Amino acid sequence: MKHHLLRAFILTAFALLIVYLSRSNQLSLYIAPRMELYVKLSALGLYAAAIHQLFLALKIRRQQHHHSAECGCEHAPSPSVFKNTVIYSLFIFPLALGFLSPAGVLGSTAASKKGVSFAASTTVQPLGTEPGQLAVSLPEPPASLAPKPLTLEERFPYDEYTKAHAEYGMKLYQKQKIAVPETTYIETLTTLDLYRDNFMDKTIDISGFIYKEDDMGEQRFAVSRFAMTCCSADAVPYGLMVQVSHADDYKDFAPDDWVSVSGKLMTSMYNGNEILTLKLNTIKRIEAPESPYVYANFDF
Repeated sequence: MKHHLLRAFILTAFALLIVYLSRSNQLSLYIAPRMELYVKLSALGLYAAAIHQLFLALKIRRQQHHHSAECGCEHAPSPSVFKNTVIYSLFIFPLALGFLSPAGVLGSTAASKKGVSFAASTTVQPLGTEPGQLAVSLPEPPASLAPKPLTLEERFPYDEYTKAHAEYGMKLYQKQKIAVPETTYIETLTTLDLYRDNFMDKTIDISGFIYKEDDMGEQRFAVSRFAMTCCSADAVPYGLMVQVSHADDYKDFAPDDWVSVSGKLMTSMYNGNEILTLKLNTIKRIEAPESPYVYANFDF
């Protein structure tokens, strides 16, 4: 009976944890918005399972009373205390962490373990294609003719994987200043990376937390955001490298500071790869957004 009571307690505690995180607006720190409804519904299932465990506990109690009164027979011996302690600890420990530890936001520490991705186009490009190298090559004009200005369609060739990004790139190309919005953060970085040659010297505005590694040198840092697909466990940091003229240009900023930066798009080498880089024009400190993560836009 005591096992059923303990299981009912654990199930109820998990349901209450979900309610607590939802009411305190912390649920989005752990799971993507598209998963929130399912998690909230799971709380109802946990409540139902807890009630079932309580029912079983009461049923066993009645049976024990009945047996002791009529035949005095014994039930199966109790399982190992050590084994039960280990098993129930697997559930109680994360519960305790959920209630007692403050909700944290993924930042530089997690980024250093996962590694910031500076090549967002690897999420859509076919295998064997390097970042910035399109699957469809630009047409080469005959050598005997003077090259003609490329049309938008020629500048943004596409295949079945990159059609949406090509169409988006045509819109971005006609802007001199491109803001990287939260709603299409990954898609914008992917488009800039896929068609990087078309966006050189464009002004890019982007915000995120500062991420720094020793091998970036004194004059570079990254502005990044974690992209979450399902939950915080699968979150991956994406960002842009930022190049400054002097290290003093950003000496007042530290890792995990949230900043908004603006700069001209260029490329630089990092860990043997050519990556998109912003030549810094302006940088200012901003408040961390209520929702610090970005998500894949499935309507893109």
